[in-house]
Amino acid sequence: GGEFAAQAPPEAPAGAPVEHSIGSVGHPSRSCRPCAFARSPAGCKFGTACRFCHVVVEHPRARRERPCKEKRDRIRKRLENMTTTVAADPDLFSGGSLALPEAVNRDPRARARVLAELSQVAADAYRVMAGEMQRG
Repeated sequence: GGEFAAQAPPEAPAGAPVEHSIGSVGHPSRSCRPCAFARSPAGCKFGTACRFCHVVVEHPRARRERPCKEKRDRIRKRLENMTTTVAADPDLFSGGSLALPEAVNRDPRARARVLAELSQVAADAYRVMAGEMQRG
């Protein structure tokens, strides 16, 4: 098996900035992939020869900080409770009296996703209420 032996990464191109890696070449065109270890305390063991991007600015595909499992579970449970509450009384959602978890409020994408889901739950609840009124 010499054909499957690990190959050493290629050298960084001449003139490449020291803090960047050869994988950073595609960064301006957003065609690179971020290195998971470049920002870690130990750093990337491949250094400038790494095939992944080491550009320190906020990377478009950079991994977001993820809350611990316990916090994610608490948020999920609170959102389930909010969904149940809105399904029972959709006026609470349309009146804006529901307070979203702080972690959701801080993240614009999470906030938009949660508000869209709660809006759908409220719309469904109004449809059910309208159907019950027509029958009753």
